[in-house]
Amino acid sequence: MRKFKLALFVALATLITISFSSCKKTEHFRYDISDSIEYMVTPSYYNIGNIMQHKTEFKKLEKSQFRNLTKLQENNNTTIWLRINFEVPDMLKSRQMGLYIAQLNTADLMFFNNTPLRMYGSFSPNFVPSGFQAQFFMLPITLVKQNGKNTILLQLSTESKVSLTEPIFLGEQNDVYRCADSTTFFNSRINLIFTAIMAVIFIVFFAFWIQLRKYDESKMFLTFSLLLLYSIHYFVPFYISEISWLKPTWVSYLTTIKFFFGFGAFTTIYFANSFIIHYLNYKESRKIIIIRLILWAIPTATLFFLTDLNLIIKVAPFISLFCVVQFVFSIPKLFRAFKDPSKKTNAIMLLIAFIPVAIGVVLDFVIRFVFNNYSTPYFTNYGWLLTVIIFLLYLLKRFGYMYKHNNELKEQLVDFNTHLEDIVALRTKEISEANFILSRGLETISHVQKNFLPPKTSVLRGWEIAISYKALDHDVSGDLYDYYYTDKTLDGLGIFDVSGHGIPAGLMTILAKGIISQHFINGVANSESMEDVLREINKSYIKEKVDVENYITGLLFRFSDFNSKDVCSIEVANAGHPYPIIYSKAEHKAYDLKYEGDKEQFGVIGIEDYEVTFPPASCRMSAGDVLVCFTDGITEALNMEREDFGRERLLKIISENYGLSAVDLRDKIIEELTIFMGTTEITDDITLVVLKRTPSKEFIEEL
Repeated sequence: MRKFKLALFVALATLITISFSSCKKTEHFRYDISDSIEYMVTPSYYNIGNIMQHKTEFKKLEKSQFRNLTKLQENNNTTIWLRINFEVPDMLKSRQMGLYIAQLNTADLMFFNNTPLRMYGSFSPNFVPSGFQAQFFMLPITLVKQNGKNTILLQLSTESKVSLTEPIFLGEQNDVYRCADSTTFFNSRINLIFTAIMAVIFIVFFAFWIQLRKYDESKMFLTFSLLLLYSIHYFVPFYISEISWLKPTWVSYLTTIKFFFGFGAFTTIYFANSFIIHYLNYKESRKIIIIRLILWAIPTATLFFLTDLNLIIKVAPFISLFCVVQFVFSIPKLFRAFKDPSKKTNAIMLLIAFIPVAIGVVLDFVIRFVFNNYSTPYFTNYGWLLTVIIFLLYLLKRFGYMYKHNNELKEQLVDFNTHLEDIVALRTKEISEANFILSRGLETISHVQKNFLPPKTSVLRGWEIAISYKALDHDVSGDLYDYYYTDKTLDGLGIFDVSGHGIPAGLMTILAKGIISQHFINGVANSESMEDVLREINKSYIKEKVDVENYITGLLFRFSDFNSKDVCSIEVANAGHPYPIIYSKAEHKAYDLKYEGDKEQFGVIGIEDYEVTFPPASCRMSAGDVLVCFTDGITEALNMEREDFGRERLLKIISENYGLSAVDLRDKIIEELTIFMGTTEITDDITLVVLKRTPSKEFIEEL
């Protein structure tokens, strides 16, 4: 980066030095006549004869007036004449002489001792100014009065702003020609070289855009190529006066200025801002794009509607403000990019690349508006060319890195393909070993779960029990069910759902099973309510699971003995689990069994430092009644239309099939669930517990 900055500084300093020294004084004698200029404003129809009749009316032209001779006019229908009277200095007597004027940016015709010599540009009706070239006039020795007064007359067109630029001197013809040719080269012709360079770079960037237009980064290449295209467009007036075949005879100078200087400048500024935004990887909203297009369209349209060149010169600074506002949408993004690590490198590069053009703008302002020196070239043009070259070099460096990186990837790919078979064999072996270990672990956990859970069907005094239990992952479930009985008398029932799936959830069910069983047995022995039992289960589970992040929802039932009418009372505490469903044969309806008191009910098992309350619900069940408990894997099961099975379908199935045995009712529910899901896979463990009341006095214990 240090070498890059040094090279940039040297290149810019060299251009500035060459430009300032292009017409420096040499050993040749030069007679400065800038203090001897007089002027006269005449009607536009005046010719040399009229001037000779009014030669006493010429006035002294002060150097402070050089910058804008147009102000000397009283109206637009006049012509400005300049007169220079001189006597040949001794150092130039009997030598071939010439007149040098650094710049006179209008059409002008020179008379020497009343003889017309040379015209720069052309007068109306096809007005064309002299452009950015220096002017030199060779004074034939036969017309020069070696002793006595010589007179130079310059007729100036006033169709555009007229300014006179120093130095203005008489000298030997070869010195005058060399100085004028050098000045013209650095002020005008060199811009043709700049244009040719930018045209090549434009082709490079446009080609990059064509190749990369499918990618987001392509917008950067497109906007920069268009920026170069309209920069070329803007540069044309700087050298058009030097190339005769570039001057279209059917286009007026006013149209040329509008199309090239105005439209070219405004469009270049538009795409400069677009490039900055895309280079920093920012996106423009449609609203911002429209606003920026309006800011471009207003000055462009205004320029094309104006029909007077002098009016355009006056209005230009004001309509250019619309273009300056364009930078409101890009410069803040540049500063924001410095705070973004992903964009900071691009922001630094952008800032460095625009240093030459920024220096050029400052130099042009200081030289022309502070020191009133208009003989130097436009350094902004030089700076812009350097900026373009910097971006080209950076782009080539970037592509060089990409090419190197691609080659490295290619070599790695070849090496990978060479050893692909060995790698695949090794990875296959590792995966097989891992799968074997995992399958053994899954089999072990599944085996433990199957052996610690009670049978899926059972007949106890006054009860038929039927359970469906299906795991999501390899027969290892996070669901847990258990029922407790003494001498074929049902004491309690539990159904729980551990958060998560697979091995982690399966392991936690093993831990939870022991804790729940122990606390239920102790709670029944001590006549504790199911709410208190669940509270103790919650405390023990939090303590035993240590740092495992999971929780449990569940139901815990306690069943009373049968009374003389063969009615059994049920108490159930709910820890955030789906409500159990009771079908009452006497009432001919199915309903949710839930707590309906004033006490608040909330909380699940296993969340530390979280207050829970599990107030129990209760009901009475007679022979023929049904109790159904389930995990949310059933009600949240989806079909092909992404509808869930839901509680309403479950309630309907129970109401329509309550007369079936517990086993048949369980199978009916699972059958309807399977039909509903179709080919849709289950997304959660499924557990269904069906208990049906039977006459307790008819129970015959199996032998």
